[in-house]
Amino acid sequence: MNKKNQEILIQVKNLTKKFGNFYAVKGVNLEIQRGEIVGFLGPNGAGKTTTMKMMAHLLKPNEGEVLIRANGDLQKLSNRNKDFLLDNIGFLIEIPAFYGKVTPKVILKYFAKLKGYPRKKLNERIDTVLKMIGMLEWKDKKIGTFSKGMKQKIGIVSAIVHDPDIIVLDEPQTGLDPAARKEVRDFIMNLKKIGKTVFLSSHLLYEISEVADRIAIIHHGKIIAFDTLDNLEGKAMKSVIHFELLNSIESSIEEFIKQLKTIIVPLTGIAEEESWITYDDDSKVFQVFFNGNPKNQTEILRTLLNNGYEILEYSVPKAGLLENLFIELTRTNELGGVSK
Repeated sequence: MNKKNQEILIQVKNLTKKFGNFYAVKGVNLEIQRGEIVGFLGPNGAGKTTTMKMMAHLLKPNEGEVLIRANGDLQKLSNRNKDFLLDNIGFLIEIPAFYGKVTPKVILKYFAKLKGYPRKKLNERIDTVLKMIGMLEWKDKKIGTFSKGMKQKIGIVSAIVHDPDIIVLDEPQTGLDPAARKEVRDFIMNLKKIGKTVFLSSHLLYEISEVADRIAIIHHGKIIAFDTLDNLEGKAMKSVIHFELLNSIESSIEEFIKQLKTIIVPLTGIAEEESWITYDDDSKVFQVFFNGNPKNQTEILRTLLNNGYEILEYSVPKAGLLENLFIELTRTNELGGVSK
């Protein structure tokens, strides 16, 4: 067995799930390697949760199989071995629901004991995971008094309280405010730093782009792309430049964009009928659609400066890149061309 195969912790082969005549998931293939964060990206209804439920043995596939590494070998998940194979995985699938009169301490003790975590180390472990998510002071408070976001954070740590090597999180940022989303994002990055492997689904493009080593994009139950963000960008050859001017715009924004187009569009590397420049009045940021090539990006900046435009900020944000990449790939898929 080669080294790459030894590093695969979960392998999904031709996973398919039908509900009546409807294919929720069709022929999904994925490999999750040790120590990486894999982002599972797709709109609501694309098949993310159904795939994860099959990985957790909560749904039985019509076709295909899930293989999980244990004792050095990839083993097929089945009724016979599901408890053994799933002990080293932590799952958070869909929004968690807890009894309102119990406390996080009680909930986490229950999940840890269920997975066989050593009883002598239990209280220390509970304090550790609650501290990781910023909820230690709420350990003995009744969950019925918690906000939706706080309950979500308890759900996240319930997935890791037994210290698994693999963590599967379905939409973990659901219901969180921006500050809490950042806490969860930092939490996920810390999991990787301590050697954990994370499979993370979301429809929040920014959250995925900030943490994932590789991204799998699912659309209508099929994987239409699975690669690093940089490689996916290179295949799509489309991206977005954001820039902000130092000085305010004196003319109308329509007239100003018309002037910009005359000097920028020829440098974008894409056909004139596909190109566009937009302006967000709230953020004061211009967006330029271009081919994603760093040379074009540099040439556009040089031309703006040479034409007297004073640039305050100039960048290609990952989130914008991923958003347009997703639109491009799903559009291609709708037209019948599936990207791999």
